Amino acid sequence: MSKSFGKFLLCSALVAGAAYGAYSYLQKKDIITHPVTGDDTDDDFDDFSEDLDEDLNSQKERSYVSLNLDKAEALASEAFHKAKEVITDSVQQVKDTVKSVADNQSTHTSFTDLSEIAREDVKDASEAAKEAVKDTAEAAEDTAETTADAEEEVKEAVTDTITKSADKADESEDTVEEFFDDEDPEV
Repeated sequence: MSKSFGKFLLCSALVAGAAYGAYSYLQKKDIITHPVTGDDTDDDFDDFSEDLDEDLNSQKERSYVSLNLDKAEALASEAFHKAKEVITDSVQQVKDTVKSVADNQSTHTSFTDLSEIAREDVKDASEAAKEAVKDTAEAAEDTAETTADAEEEVKEAVTDTITKSADKADESEDTVEEFFDDEDPEV
């Protein structure tokens, strides 16, 4: 019983949907072909010759968008200077580490346990220096990539803006309005 009721319900919904679609189509078709009476159709017969005379005498004012390449250049140089500071700081840390290791080696000249401690300190310092150099190199590469990406984005944005402005200018110059008489050809 539930299967037959489900089929009945589905068919009823399909028939109702089709009936509503047909009703809506006919209503829209009727509105389009028979406009409501009382509409002012006299507005369609305006004399546009006066508008053309005014357009010839006055010139249109255009607004231009200034391209700010200085801002993009400032961002790129700022990123470069930050990268330079990071690299300089990292190099200074490596120099200090190497200097402290060299100082520790010169103070411990005995061949006892102090020499083994110094060797371990040297190994630790050299590993720390290698890691600092690697981190610095990675940071420099990331900054360089970010700067290059930012520069490409700015170039693309400027190119797109120029292209859009040129297209809009071409469209406004190429626009031609045509007016047709809506008289019946039977007359």
